[in-house]
Amino acid sequence: MSTAAETAGSKPINYRLNLGEGWTRIRLDDHAEADVNAFLDTVFAAVPADAAEAGRDLIGGRLTTQIVAGRAKGGIDFYIPTPGGGPVPALTVMASEVKIPSAAVPEPADVVARVAASNPTARTGVIAGMPAVRIDRSAGAGLDAEPAGEDAEEDKDGFQPPRPRHIEYVVPVAGDPDHRWLSIALTGQAGPGGDEAKVDAAISRFDQAVADLAWTEGEGSGA
Repeated sequence: MSTAAETAGSKPINYRLNLGEGWTRIRLDDHAEADVNAFLDTVFAAVPADAAEAGRDLIGGRLTTQIVAGRAKGGIDFYIPTPGGGPVPALTVMASEVKIPSAAVPEPADVVARVAASNPTARTGVIAGMPAVRIDRSAGAGLDAEPAGEDAEEDKDGFQPPRPRHIEYVVPVAGDPDHRWLSIALTGQAGPGGDEAKVDAAISRFDQAVADLAWTEGEGSGA
């Protein structure tokens, strides 16, 4: 998936994030409505139009709410599992543009080091040729978190509730004159009775996709 983002007075951020099969990209620019309609067409492909109307309105409304919220936070693209092929239905990925507030332009390596120092779950590395940081904000991900076991919180039937996941990567955009950063965040959790191992597997695939992130020349640079 190749994508671009553009803010006032700035060139587009062009990158390629290959999440693999089973994901649908909703662009948060002027293409959003068309992308949502195409997604809904896939969801309700086998449902008569009259019967699908209420469902389309419900899901379309939820997606519109997420799109508005994403745009307000600098969102570029919103990735959701494709019906019937997604890794875990409750997981989503948001790519956003980030600017680091600072009176002077900070060195990317210094920013990464500061973020890592203030987040006990942070890991640093190099992504797409740039210093980057991965932060695990999942529930119970801190160093002081207790491992799941006999003392873990359970519901009245003895089942542990699914653990919310939030994994975020932040990487500076290579060669960007505006010194922007790209945030790529996966959020969600297993549904009721869901398999946490499948969520873990989806996160591993997400980690690999981000590790293979590449900067591109434009929308036509790749899929």
